[in-house]
Amino acid sequence: MKKLVSVLFLSFLFSASAIAADLKIGVVSVERLLTEAPQVEAVNTSMLERFGPQRDELTKLEKEITGLQENYKRNELVMTEDKLNELKKDIIGKIQELKQKEARLTQEVNTVRSQELATLQQQVRTIINDIAKKGNYSLVLSEGVAYASDKLDITDKVLAQMKKEFKAKKK
Repeated sequence: MKKLVSVLFLSFLFSASAIAADLKIGVVSVERLLTEAPQVEAVNTSMLERFGPQRDELTKLEKEITGLQENYKRNELVMTEDKLNELKKDIIGKIQELKQKEARLTQEVNTVRSQELATLQQQVRTIINDIAKKGNYSLVLSEGVAYASDKLDITDKVLAQMKKEFKAKKK
């Protein structure tokens, strides 16, 4: 019985080492991709261009509210009750307008950012799959890796491909 167990154990070790010899693992740092890829900078630039005028409008409205509030404080003692109430109503109305515009802008920015991020994630997935297939990787990990040897890290390959595709797309 002991011989049978020993033989089974040895055969298991040999088969496990044979499987491990064929196993090729890679690791990708998505965090690094999202900070170094040119596509991310392009998305940020396009977001600034697209939503910059709305952001400037909000800044202008904030300055207007600040001016009205300063006017209220400065002239509080010399203005009539009706004028003070009118100014207070105007300030409250502008603050409500500002909050509504901020909420709309935030929602719109979040929607566009989510769409752009989904597109970028799909592109990253495609590049990782291509590199894994060409490099005969059995497994590529990205999130939740506590430690990986530099030998396993294929982030530079993915980043290089992303840069190459970005340049090709710009032409």
